[in-house]
Amino acid sequence: MVTTVESPNEKLKQASKEWWSSHPQDYVDPGEVDHLGLRENISDEDLLALLDKFDRNFERDGYFAQPRGALLFSGLMPKNLTGKKVLEIGCGLGAHTEALCFLGAQVTSIDLAPMSIKVTQRRLALKGLHAEVREADAEHLPFADSHFDFVWSWGVIHHSPNTMQCAHEIARVLRPGGGLGIMLYHRNSLYNWINVVLRYGILRGKLLTMSMQDLHNRYTDGKAQTGAPLSKYYTAREIREELFPAFEVSRQIAFEQKRAFSFFVPACYRRRFEEMIPDSLYTWMWSKLGFLIFTEGRKR
Repeated sequence: MVTTVESPNEKLKQASKEWWSSHPQDYVDPGEVDHLGLRENISDEDLLALLDKFDRNFERDGYFAQPRGALLFSGLMPKNLTGKKVLEIGCGLGAHTEALCFLGAQVTSIDLAPMSIKVTQRRLALKGLHAEVREADAEHLPFADSHFDFVWSWGVIHHSPNTMQCAHEIARVLRPGGGLGIMLYHRNSLYNWINVVLRYGILRGKLLTMSMQDLHNRYTDGKAQTGAPLSKYYTAREIREELFPAFEVSRQIAFEQKRAFSFFVPACYRRRFEEMIPDSLYTWMWSKLGFLIFTEGRKR
């Protein structure tokens, strides 16, 4: 049984590394199964077409992160990154790495999963962009103290056995006054209480044989398969006071994808239906109870 204790667990970390390398965070069309992985021998043309599809879906799922038609996540990333040293923790398939490059940052992007490194490096090379992309462990960042001006991480360190250590490392490598933008899974979300706890834990009786951590692992990422090895949830207070006490938090807001409301619509019409939902209204509706909790702050 997996626990939520923040402690070193190299076996679990290795399992997570292997899972995410085989099941990268893709963003598929409505009705398709996500986390199916990429072929090693995919051609450059096919890779760019696939990444373009994932990015379009990422923009639609992340409607809250940028005005429609604007640079991906440019509404949440700082505007003044030109020439700044930026560390991205968890590059995935490189969508945010690309966006940070377009914002003029000197980007260093890390991931624990080898496939993510390979794909992100190919993405940037094919698009004529540059960043230092390397495999590294967020629990032990290979950088000097106070090296970066800004750290960005979207849905990553809650998959680490020792998220607390990741947070300490983030604080260590940021200069005083340096900025942080990070998303973690939200424990006080309707997704957790209604979908995981009520639907699976109580109505399907899973809590009789599984711990809450086991439920989070099984029914968060990759739930169409067998679930990711580790997915942890945090409250807003835990993020502020326990993970990042050395930061002055300027904003915490929760987001939720529109499929929480559009799941009943046939897949072929789902995107069209979602586009009719006003972005600002939906963002306001979920600002406290959404599953993705975003925290902005500066190191004191």
